[in-house]
Amino acid sequence: MAKGSKKIVLMALGANAVIAASKFAVGLATGSAAMLAEAAHSVADTVNQGFLLVSINLSDNPADEGHPHGHGKERFFWAFLAAIFIFVAGAFFSLYQGIQKLISGGAHEGAFWPSYLVLGLAFVFDMVILILALREARRQADLVGMGVWAHLQESTDITLKTALYEDAAATAGVVIAAIGLALLQITGNPLFDGLASVLIGLILIAVAIMLGREARDLLLGAAASERTRTAIRGAIGEFPEVKSVVALLTMQLGLDSVLLTGEINIANDLTTDEIERLLDRLATRIREAAPEVKNIYLEPHPVAA
Repeated sequence: MAKGSKKIVLMALGANAVIAASKFAVGLATGSAAMLAEAAHSVADTVNQGFLLVSINLSDNPADEGHPHGHGKERFFWAFLAAIFIFVAGAFFSLYQGIQKLISGGAHEGAFWPSYLVLGLAFVFDMVILILALREARRQADLVGMGVWAHLQESTDITLKTALYEDAAATAGVVIAAIGLALLQITGNPLFDGLASVLIGLILIAVAIMLGREARDLLLGAAASERTRTAIRGAIGEFPEVKSVVALLTMQLGLDSVLLTGEINIANDLTTDEIERLLDRLATRIREAAPEVKNIYLEPHPVAA
């Protein structure tokens, strides 16, 4: 899962860097607010892919004395920074350019074809990355027997989600910029150029809020998915020695790492050795049913039958 996401991030990083430079060159040459907004969008995407690449590498560090549960939350932290950067560097700049254009106007400088050429290439690059991200999402969904949308709603692969949402926004942004430029060319009214820039900014705000909320929940200690919690309860229910479950608490520690703590009521005629063996068997069965559960701490309470 991580390998597929990393490949997508690397490809998106290279593509966005080239696209950003091209958009800035054309935007500065023509004075188009929509092109400059798209340039800022691509810069934000490029920096964010760098953030995600760092998060992938850091999250693979093994557990140590200072981080006994590993470094899996590095992904969530860097994704949160990416959401902030999208808002500050992408959305704010796009809104500023668009509003300035709406207020002051300004003629388009030079020919339009360089803008269309750059936007066309950007559309192709963005669509390729978007398709790859969707394929990875479908691959992950197929592994757990879910639909793509349902899987994305419960998935903790914030790296894949960021790449997917960013490239969906990038594709939409390119289309909006092209429409704005076309209307500007046809009518000669810079209002359309400014409106396109504002719309791009609003799209970036929406993406930043979506990613920020998901990363925040994971950083604050979100529970494992409903599918994982159901698998855990099902595994425990297979043991007749377990009379009832008092409490089960889960927390997502990383992409494929879940912490499980809980209390269970067990038969009161078990010896100490039998209780230890029962806990070992429970841990083994839980990991078979939900491999993402790495750390298990169950407290048994003997009760009368």
